[in-house]
Amino acid sequence: MSEAAPISTSPSEEERRIGFLAAASAYVLWGFMPLYLKLLAAFDVREVLSQRIIWAAPSALIAVFVMSGVKIGWRDIATALRPRMLATLTASALFIFMNWGIYVYLVLNARVIESSLAYFLAPLVSVAVGVLFFREKISTAQIIALSLALVGVIVQGVALGAPPWMALALCATWSAYAVIRKRAPVPAAVGLLIESLALAPVAIGLLIWAAGEAPLAFGSDFSATALMVLAGPVTAIPLVAFAFGARRVSFTTLGLLQFLAPTLQFATGIAYGEPFTLLRGVSFMLIWVGLVFFSWDTLRRAKTA
Repeated sequence: MSEAAPISTSPSEEERRIGFLAAASAYVLWGFMPLYLKLLAAFDVREVLSQRIIWAAPSALIAVFVMSGVKIGWRDIATALRPRMLATLTASALFIFMNWGIYVYLVLNARVIESSLAYFLAPLVSVAVGVLFFREKISTAQIIALSLALVGVIVQGVALGAPPWMALALCATWSAYAVIRKRAPVPAAVGLLIESLALAPVAIGLLIWAAGEAPLAFGSDFSATALMVLAGPVTAIPLVAFAFGARRVSFTTLGLLQFLAPTLQFATGIAYGEPFTLLRGVSFMLIWVGLVFFSWDTLRRAKTA
């Protein structure tokens, strides 16, 4: 999800429109991911996470060839397997593994609203990371946005009776993944393929662990097996759609579209009747106001540019 390099020539109006639809579709699919995971609620979290990793690999391989063609696809894979690039992707794989694990755990334990908090915070955390680690300049609007988000997190902690550690961990692992992934400039599908292969031994280990305590859902019946296999396309398709769209729309458009996913996740949590007190509402309102400042600043900078 970190691939947003421009194509060599300026896209036409038709390409921009198709690119917008592709990117928006990716965020919508990510937003409705909890609906799919809810179908797996009766299964062991370890198996759900492992099957997602295992089935993401063949789905990513297909996506590589669909997006780039066989010849270019193999060349990109060979590039990703170079020692330094492979080491970087292995590091990013560890963080996406933690991110997926936390996300699956939250959704399967009826904490979708908490997971949405993480992805509302993610763009603001990206600003903080840029300032702290890359010496990027920060605007007044961004300072206000970060301050409101910080107060919102504190209020959320008061509402929950403890800091929202899982949401913060989800946000932190995603931010770390994004920073590391930027250091491996390979196509999104290629990156997912190498990351999935790097995590395959861990996934197999988790399956062995889970199987030692109870029979695995995979192979128990057709519906359970189909749901597990579906984890691959569910992971790869939005990634491919995003990679296609990101090359054809502006960074400003992508920056605003990214709020689609947590908004839909938040709505899903509400629809499933998850607890949402007035104090939690105040917390989210503070973060949303911060995001308004963030979005306004993003649009202002784009207009100036």
